[in-house]
Amino acid sequence: MGSLWAGNLVRLRAIEPTDERYYRDFLSDSDDARAVFRVEPPQSAGQLRRELEGLALQSVEGDRFALAVERHAEPGMVGAVSTRRPDLRTGTFSYGVAIASAHRRRGYATEAALMILRYMFAERRYHKCLVEIHDTNVASIRLHARLGFVREGLLREQEYLAGRRHDVLLMGLLREQFLASRSVGPS
Repeated sequence: MGSLWAGNLVRLRAIEPTDERYYRDFLSDSDDARAVFRVEPPQSAGQLRRELEGLALQSVEGDRFALAVERHAEPGMVGAVSTRRPDLRTGTFSYGVAIASAHRRRGYATEAALMILRYMFAERRYHKCLVEIHDTNVASIRLHARLGFVREGLLREQEYLAGRRHDVLLMGLLREQFLASRSVGPS
């Protein structure tokens, strides 16, 4: 019997304070940072270490958590995935996945996303996943379309990145669609 948190290419694991190098490299690449957050001023090693220690000690509360994405072939983070805005009343949640630019286009984001979706839909019984994607993030838009997400809306000029306003696409995936299109048996 395998683990729900391990795929063919990557596994999801808890974030550790020792993941500092990944976060420092990721946040120092403006394109990486802009793709998922925003460009921030540099942090001291102490600030980043405290932040990671906080993440490492954080318990899973209300289905909100962050995990490291690590390749099986070689230890060390290649990305991170997190759940956001879980709402038990409506049965909805959101999530985000970020893979460092040096490790993209290898299937890591797809596999990490599938593990999170499988967990939230099959184990936690959520009904719908909603994601918000910057209009400039074409790779993420394509990834989510391949996963079965459909466009549900557009927030016009919602974000300000790299000196200009950008639209944010809203995409959604229903539990039944996901379960019907994927093998979600025991892992």
